[in-house]
Amino acid sequence: MINRNEVAREKLDQAVKLMAENGVDMWVVYSRRKQDPSLELLFNAGLQNEVLFVIAKDGQHVALADESDVAALKDSGLYARVTAVTADTIMGEFKKIYDAADVKKLALNMTAEDDRCDGLSKGLYSKLCGCIGKETMERVQTSSFDMLEYLRAVKTPSEVEIMQECSRITTDIYDEVFSKIHVGMSEADVGQLMLDELAKRGCVNGIGEPDEYPMVLLVRCGMSHRKSSPKNVIKPGDMLVIDFSCRYNGYTSDIARTMYFLKPGEEHAPADVKHCVDSAIKAVGEVLKVIKPGMKGYEVDAVGRQSILDSGYPNIPHSVGHQVGLECHDGGTVLGPHKSKKAMCGVLRKNEIYALEPTVLQDGGLPCAIVEDNVILTDDGCRLISKRQTQIVEIPYREG
Repeated sequence: MINRNEVAREKLDQAVKLMAENGVDMWVVYSRRKQDPSLELLFNAGLQNEVLFVIAKDGQHVALADESDVAALKDSGLYARVTAVTADTIMGEFKKIYDAADVKKLALNMTAEDDRCDGLSKGLYSKLCGCIGKETMERVQTSSFDMLEYLRAVKTPSEVEIMQECSRITTDIYDEVFSKIHVGMSEADVGQLMLDELAKRGCVNGIGEPDEYPMVLLVRCGMSHRKSSPKNVIKPGDMLVIDFSCRYNGYTSDIARTMYFLKPGEEHAPADVKHCVDSAIKAVGEVLKVIKPGMKGYEVDAVGRQSILDSGYPNIPHSVGHQVGLECHDGGTVLGPHKSKKAMCGVLRKNEIYALEPTVLQDGGLPCAIVEDNVILTDDGCRLISKRQTQIVEIPYREG
């Protein structure tokens, strides 16, 4: 398993390059009670105590932390210096660092654009202003949003390796579930089966609480986002959709599968069921053909959306895809329609990872299908990092 400190080292190297490109002299990440979402990404840290990280343009990064956190920070090997401080002394130590640098542009994690990039509280910002002076702060401060959004979206080699393994684990669990699932099981039973398989592999559910069931939905019982129910029991002739995220080494997958439960004596799913799932699979394939760096989110969305319409199904009520990373829905560019700002303005970049999910959803009707796979963008296209669903999963008739 890749050491997450190696990921942090790669992200900090990315940060230094971005600082040079943006003319930033110093980037301060100041947090308490783990309130800044960038702590995990940039520093492999989830610290409750007050902590201040200085990302330096020369790569000589500094951490100011509580005595109880100093040893772990030093052991990470990420910092040129780690200094023990208290809430009363931290600003004094930061002032020394600030005064020794010629800071004309200071990046802070403050933005209204995305809560994943908005980690500096008003109280800690006030402490920084009191330390270097309000007028100085107004002159030098800038939002780190563009840099932090890039760091979260554009994956490093270690991140790609982790996410590929995460996707492999996810599809392996699907294969195991396909071999065990049967009529008579409830949605909750299937959810528990998946949690058990996650536990065997040292992983947890990637959406919601770690022990929360994945989204397991009998199509005839409704496709809205709802909890898996012990009252909804699989019958022969049912369609079942599972939308599932695995959290492995801090990163997530997002992969969905649709299956049909054969009736006694039935060899294959009915034509309308097969056409439905085939249409979702085809739409994913159409997106795979065109998606590449330089496209805007709405341009990708239009391809998958039109494929579903051309197959005779209703317009998709959600986006065709989204970024995956530390979270299952990881912000940044969305593969959505024109009305979405993140789809209109967001431009796809190499080494971003997306979940593609053009779906067949019909209000109050059957059939419905969600087929979702994960891809990484390459120089001129994309590469699957999950084993793709290429046909409907037909579960033979069996009872437990």
